[in-house]
Amino acid sequence: MASHPRSGAALAGAAFLSLLLAGCANRGLTRFDSISKQASTQDYAAAARFLAKERATLYGSQSTLLYYMDVGLLYHYGAAYDSSIVYLTRAVNLQDELYARSVTNEAASLLVNDNVRPYRGRSYEIVWLHLFLAFDYLALDRTDDARIEMRQAEIFLNEVKRKAGSDGKAYRDDPTFRAFSALVYEALGERDDAAIAIYAAVKSLRQRKQPVPPGMAAYAWRLLDAEDRPDDIRELDLQPPSTKPARTPGTGELVVVGELGRSPALGETSFWGTWVRDGVMVYSYKDASGKVVSQALPAPGLPASAYQGRGSTRSGTTLHIKWAMPSLREVPSRSQGMQVNVEGAGTVAGETWGDTRALLAQDLDEGRTALLTRTVIRVAARTLAAEKAKSEMQTSNPIVNLLLSLGTDALADQLEQADVRMWFLLPRALSVARVSVPAGAASVQWGAQGDDGRIVRSETRETPVKAGKTRFVFFNSIK
Repeated sequence: MASHPRSGAALAGAAFLSLLLAGCANRGLTRFDSISKQASTQDYAAAARFLAKERATLYGSQSTLLYYMDVGLLYHYGAAYDSSIVYLTRAVNLQDELYARSVTNEAASLLVNDNVRPYRGRSYEIVWLHLFLAFDYLALDRTDDARIEMRQAEIFLNEVKRKAGSDGKAYRDDPTFRAFSALVYEALGERDDAAIAIYAAVKSLRQRKQPVPPGMAAYAWRLLDAEDRPDDIRELDLQPPSTKPARTPGTGELVVVGELGRSPALGETSFWGTWVRDGVMVYSYKDASGKVVSQALPAPGLPASAYQGRGSTRSGTTLHIKWAMPSLREVPSRSQGMQVNVEGAGTVAGETWGDTRALLAQDLDEGRTALLTRTVIRVAARTLAAEKAKSEMQTSNPIVNLLLSLGTDALADQLEQADVRMWFLLPRALSVARVSVPAGAASVQWGAQGDDGRIVRSETRETPVKAGKTRFVFFNSIK
């Protein structure tokens, strides 16, 4: 018996889609496994070459920004600061273009998944992109260029604030960036700008109800006191430091920055539930302990065109749907702190000024509702379309009908992937130690410490220091 032309076309289309999607593993998950292994060798130049070789497989055409950010950061870790500047600058330029680009691909993401959109970076990642570019310039003693990056990050943050409006949960400021800005401005003799920056850093921490590192608090008090800003000191509840700065005539300052540990990454959490058209959605998922959690929320409405003509089909107005969303994935880090020994100046412990886990957790939290709504609308619309397709592909053969139905559902499930792209090569923490040293060549012994205080990585470096000047030095232990 001859097959129905429509059924034949449907079978051919399903076969084509099966082949198309067979290799569509979630690149974000694949990239983490591949790149983490390469970066852990500490041979950052080799890791950068590996990314260049595997760029098409690991990134694809929609994650070019992430590729530039990853390669640039690897070169930074390898102290190839000029090369790092090249790639991180490309990332900055591309990010500017992406913010002004057409949203055509945004519409496509409503049909497939968020991975089809160009990766534009999370807000804190773009701020830290400028921050690490500034680090490159500071490592090369190009403080004026570092200031430009600080200004660019400030412009970006102002735009983020404008878009956030009155949303109290939104990412509005970055205390880490602000504190380093203060150091850069002070190094250039721009003490008023330095005072403004450190005020913003401490205020941001106070608003988040996070502790202010003691060294940062003492630094803030001194800057604000020197600029005669007692009201700011009272507002931030800052106390006079118990010790005076150690700098004396004929000495300079070393600011030692330790880039420690590994940022958390993103995993994929599966959700399933029942969506009632124009009613409610009841869904479930497994939490970190494996416990099934069930919740309900108002069902996002679909346009009439999404279900026009369905009426009361065998699915009625209730649909069983399944989808995936990104979730925070802890990554173990051995490097928890640092100590610095400078010949003639003694040993100084580092102080944490930045934590990427807190930034990622905040980013996921503030974007959860919007992402969930967009995802459920997409999955519900696609499920309706799949139901319609299965109805149209009915044949006189029940086995074929079963295969078509199962195949359509499998294709729909495979299309739904969480967007787990992120800049996971960032360090978990930025640690800072400030040391006053005599002018000349300073011998800096640096060590990254584990939980038990033992040194997990060490390095010694000779660094020139000029009297009355600040010199920035960067070390890393991405373990």
